[in-house]
Formats: sequence, C-alpha cells, structure tokens
Amino acid sequence: MLRQLSGCGCIIVSILLSLISSGARAQSSSNQKLLKDPIGNFVFDASLGNPAPPITVYYYRPNQIDPGTRVVFLMHGSSRTAQEARDLGAVYGKKHNFILLAPEFSERNYPGDTYAFGNMLGPDGKLLPESMWAFATIERVFDRVREELRLRTATYDIVGHSAGGQLVHRLVLFAPHLRFRRAVASSPGRYALPKMSESFPYGFKGTLLDSSILARAFSRDFVLVLGDRDTDDRVRETEAMSQGSNRFARGLRFFAIATEEANLLKVALAWRLRIAYGVDHSPRSAVQAGFEELLR
Repeated sequence: MLRQLSGCGCIIVSILLSLISSGARAQSSSNQKLLKDPIGNFVFDASLGNPAPPITVYYYRPNQIDPGTRVVFLMHGSSRTAQEARDLGAVYGKKHNFILLAPEFSERNYPGDTYAFGNMLGPDGKLLPESMWAFATIERVFDRVREELRLRTATYDIVGHSAGGQLVHRLVLFAPHLRFRRAVASSPGRYALPKMSESFPYGFKGTLLDSSILARAFSRDFVLVLGDRDTDDRVRETEAMSQGSNRFARGLRFFAIATEEANLLKVALAWRLRIAYGVDHSPRSAVQAGFEELLR
C-alpha cells in the first residue's frame, strides 16, 4: 500500500512540476523583451496575444526613451518590405526621437488584397470580426510596446504609402474610434469612397457602418498626400478604374467626394490634402512628404 501511495506521489509531483514549468514558460513568453536592441524585429503572434495571422514588426527605438516618447507606425506598400520601410523611417525616428514600428503583413498570411483592404474581408467575401482586422492588430502592437517600454503616451501616429496608404485611409474611415492621433496616407492606388451608395470594399454599402461613423471619421486628423506626377499606373479592376484613370486622379476624386459628403452630413471636414509637386510614386519622396505632414 505504501509503495502504491509512493508511486502516486511521484506522479502527482511530476504533474505539479510540469504545470509549474509550463507556467514559467508562459510567464517568460509574456515578459520577453521585444525591443531590447535599438534596431531589430519581433514576431507578433498568438503567444503575444494576437488572434489574427502573425506579423513581423521591424522597429527603431531611440536610446533615450521617457514615458511620453512618441510612437509612429509606418506601413509598407504591396512589396511587403517592412524592413525597407523601417530603414527609411528610422532616419526620421532618430532625428525627432520617436519609436518607429513597421509591421510586415506578409503575402503568405495576408494574400492578395487582404493587406490593402485591412484584413476586413474573409475568403467568402464577408466582413470578418473586428478583432481580426489589421487595424486591431496595430492597436495590439501599440499596447504591447507601451507595456514593455512603460510608456504613458495614449496615442500613436501612422503613415502608409501605396498599399499602406490604402490600409491607413480605411483605418480612418472604418475605425475612427481607434487611438491614432494623426494618420497620413500617401498615394493609395484605390479607395473606399466615403459614400453609403458604393459597395464595400470600395465604399460603405454592405457593412454595418452608418453615417454617424462616417461623420466621426471626417472629424479625425487625416492627411492625404498625392504626387502630381503619380499618373503612371496599371489597369486595375473596374471598381478602381471608375474612381479615376490614375492614382492622382483617384485621390482628387476621393477628397472631393469626402468634401461633398461632409457638407451633406453638415459636419466639418478636418482632413487635409497635400499635393507634392514633382513627386511620382517613388516611396522615398512620397514617404518624406508624409513625414513632413506628420511632424508639422
């Protein structure tokens, strides 16, 4: 009998040790340092509380950080090269002493238009839960960085170029309640027009969003940057081409429609339009104009 109890005791002890070890591993994972070096990257996945497909976040952080240090997201284009975006934005982060985060939404995990459309649509063409939207993932990254670096800053800024600009303007339109301070989109290739009569993802029709959300979006600090020479574009789908023959034309139409809709809703349009003269679709020139607007 004693031998049997002794055997059971060993089993119980073994189970307890296993549970303690698992708990230690979980605690170690939750407390891991993601931004220990001034420049680097980390994978933001389920182990860090991300229910959506994982992303890799490339970052730059200044040597001197205080609780009020600013956080800026820079969203890559369709090339999915967040490391290149980080290196481009790090120059501004160093000069202006802010933390730069460049999330990479890979083609593997966010195929086709999934990234540009903010991961709002499932494979069946229906709206996904908001917890799966790319905008929610950005918010969770912000919280994780704030926690690790003990920041008190309550808002972030976000800049996106090309496909990243598509994501950023959709963030403003469809999730105006989020914590961005200023959002800048440079040279998106196509738009979700701020109209209830246009079908999603090219408008609001088919979503649960209404005119009150659109009115709130119009009140947010958003800047659209267009290069006047960004006129060399491929032939796109019918819905995009109906917005204009090139990126510059589509951007002008988008801003004009926003102005008209704000007038119809009898609300002020807080958005700004900047035309960058002599600028085409070059990421460096467009992102420079975007950061100038962000930091003005």
